[in-house]
Amino acid sequence: MKYAKLITALGFTALMSGCVVIAAPSSRADFHIQKELTLNADGLTAMDIEAGSGSLIIQGQAGLTEIKVTADIYTSKKHTNNYELSLEKSGSTGFLVAKTLSSSGFWTGSSPHVDIVIHVPESMSLAVDDGSGEIEIKDIVGKLDVKDGSGGILIKNIVGDTSIQDGSGGIEISQINGMLNIVDGSGGIEITDVEGDLTIDDGSGTIFAKNINGNAKINDGSGDLTVKQVTGIVTLDDGSGDITVKEAGGLNIENSGSGGLNVSHVKGDFKIDS
Repeated sequence: MKYAKLITALGFTALMSGCVVIAAPSSRADFHIQKELTLNADGLTAMDIEAGSGSLIIQGQAGLTEIKVTADIYTSKKHTNNYELSLEKSGSTGFLVAKTLSSSGFWTGSSPHVDIVIHVPESMSLAVDDGSGEIEIKDIVGKLDVKDGSGGILIKNIVGDTSIQDGSGGIEISQINGMLNIVDGSGGIEITDVEGDLTIDDGSGTIFAKNINGNAKINDGSGDLTVKQVTGIVTLDDGSGDITVKEAGGLNIENSGSGGLNVSHVKGDFKIDS
């Protein structure tokens, strides 16, 4: 009985002498509205897209004469105007802005975001600056430049040089008719069918590249690396992880790092510097 009184007294003393923490109320992104925008594509050859958090889907379409945007906006009931959405043109370029203005504070469930689906004429170059969320881009005849903070990226059937700068998230790319350049922080990379040179600068994550009709230059920090069916010269600088190279026009390993090395069917010169 004395022990119970002592514990109670100590607990009371701790409450009196300690700090009182009051949790801030959380908000919910429970307000949803869908908006549709269109822009006449006559005379437009390029599109500049600025997106915040949320998914982004871009689909090229033959014969389309306008840009069509569907935006699903999710925010709180207290801040129903907490977003920016606009579609305009200047000269030969269309400009889309789709993002929430603020997502600070405590949120229950998902925080405010804007999910976007864009249909564009297939013959249009794209510059995409995205904050976070999944990205899917298909069937574009033109140059593609993507800058992404985080989230998975899927790109398929691009006729034009393609550049990807990504912070984190998996990357899957196929059917690129042009040069492909990737700078990635972390996340796996899978590439198939590139008609042009391939350049990758990767921090961490596995890399798989197959059927490259050109040279392949890869600087990899960590993670297993597999390169198959490259017509040109494969140049590798690897920190750690297993390396597999099969069917290449030539191979130059500047740094093999740590990990196993499996090489077969190299037609030209085979050099290992370290």
